[in-house]
Formats: sequence, structure tokens, C-alpha cells
Amino acid sequence: MEEWSMEMLSLILALSAVLWFLVDRFKPLWEGLSFGKYITLLVAGIGAFALVFSFNLDLILACGLVEATTIAGKIMTGLVLMSGSSAVAEIIERVKGK
Repeated sequence: MEEWSMEMLSLILALSAVLWFLVDRFKPLWEGLSFGKYITLLVAGIGAFALVFSFNLDLILACGLVEATTIAGKIMTGLVLMSGSSAVAEIIERVKGK
């Protein structure tokens, strides 16, 4: 695997961890509300897609499956970031073959 793709995978994992650290810190503000889980989902979605498009992240490109960044790859990366850092860690472990 190329060095730049490992760097992108590391960046995706690091940003996912930071995103979910921040979401967990602010979660007590809305946790008691009846629709609190939807607020968490919305905040995670906004944060994830902001990171993806700010840093031009593409998990499919980082895995070496395509030659260039695509909108579909960015959307997939945003959805994976929304799901949490554990999902990103599992994908990276499988790509590395561990």
C-alpha cells in the first residue's frame, strides 16, 4: 500500500476519534431530551461531512480501490465517520490484513 494512502487512513482514523470525542463531550446538553439520539446523529453527520469535504477525505481512494477522489467516496467516508471511530478502525485493520 502506498505511503500516502496509509497517511490518509491514519488521518481518517484520527479525525473520527476527535469528532466522536467532541460529540461525546457535548452530548449531555441534549441527552435528556426525547429526541436526543436524533440530535446526536445530526451533529455527527454535520461534523463528519464537514471534515470529509474540508480535508478532501476519501476512504475508497485510501484503500487503493480507485485512482482519484470521487464524490461517492467522500459520501461513503462521511457515513463511516458518522458511524464512529470503531467502524473506521475495523475497516483499516481489514485493509491492512490484520
